[in-house]
Amino acid sequence: MQANKTHWASVLTLIVFGISAVAFLLISSGLGISSLVRLLTNRGNPAAEMISAFAFGFELFVLIVCSWFVLQKARGYEQANLPFEFPFAGWQVFAIIGVVSFSVIIGGMVSFTGIAWLGWMTLPVLTVLVIAPPIWLLFGIGANGLEIGPRWRVFAVLGLSMTLAPLIMLTIEIAALLGIGIGGSVLVAIFNPSLFEEILSLVRILELETNETVILNLLSPFITNPVAIATGIGYIAVLVPLVEELFKPLAVWLFARQIESPAQGFVMGLISGAAFALFESLNASADGSVSWAVIVSIRAGTSLLHMATSGLVGWGIVSAVKEKHIKLLVGAYLAATLVHGIWNACAAGMGLSVLGESVGRPEWLFNFLPALLCGLFVLGIGMFAVLLASNRKLRNTPAP
Repeated sequence: MQANKTHWASVLTLIVFGISAVAFLLISSGLGISSLVRLLTNRGNPAAEMISAFAFGFELFVLIVCSWFVLQKARGYEQANLPFEFPFAGWQVFAIIGVVSFSVIIGGMVSFTGIAWLGWMTLPVLTVLVIAPPIWLLFGIGANGLEIGPRWRVFAVLGLSMTLAPLIMLTIEIAALLGIGIGGSVLVAIFNPSLFEEILSLVRILELETNETVILNLLSPFITNPVAIATGIGYIAVLVPLVEELFKPLAVWLFARQIESPAQGFVMGLISGAAFALFESLNASADGSVSWAVIVSIRAGTSLLHMATSGLVGWGIVSAVKEKHIKLLVGAYLAATLVHGIWNACAAGMGLSVLGESVGRPEWLFNFLPALLCGLFVLGIGMFAVLLASNRKLRNTPAP
């Protein structure tokens, strides 16, 4: 049965999905052709580009699925309002662990061989098999026993969190980074003109230089500069979490008045975090080198962070809108931002530690890397505990 009244929320959502689908298709096609050319001409890293192409193709497939359910709502079909039931069972835990472990091992062996055509053919699929199943598993655990809401809204939140939300976040973060760069350049030009001239000269050299070792040697005085390190860590660990934890659950903000309970808000937040994690992790895993296995394993762990923090903020948003619990929203947002910031600081510190030997600071690797790894491990355990505790708390809370 169809309703006659136009449902503008679903119509506008479909417009966003349509524009995003065209963009994903063009990007995926362009990267795929470019990677094939690189493979045939033996230039660059064709596997990395093919991973990106496959990632956008997979995201396009997910977006098409989302569009189908939202289209049902736009056309007034009653089945669009049926409660969504997530197909999750206990046996999937062992199956997913097995699939991910097998994929990491096989992909690590393939990347270690350095055979370009083999990595080009296998790593894109293996990347999806490492990134996507843990997201499915974490969502199943976090949403277990909770009312999720109507089908169309679930897929609207999923699609918007994979398209509109990342676009807004990326725009703000790039604008902030440009602002920091321009502001820093102006200050250096005013207070230290000789350093400014040195930086300009370095930029001209880097435009022509392609050797990574030479580039690292040229940049080492800046990479090891305390002010530069503090600025970079501040951007990654403070500004980025503030932006992402506000806009990751963008769809929850948009549908907050229609979401029936804080428990549904938590689940919608989990979906928002899952969609963003899928988008970010798949595209950040575009690496065909011997580091592939390490990169995809870390990115799979990052999905837990994004889902747990967005779940908390989604819980806070609906509690503030429905029950006027503003303090809960503020506390959830600040907690999510703090945890995200610590995670980003540890990850950035690990990257610097690995670069230590190349920039004349070999002690960084031994002094900082073990502690930072332990920090990420403890945060991961903590986020999983938060996921379980939140699920248990909301399952025991009577529905309004």
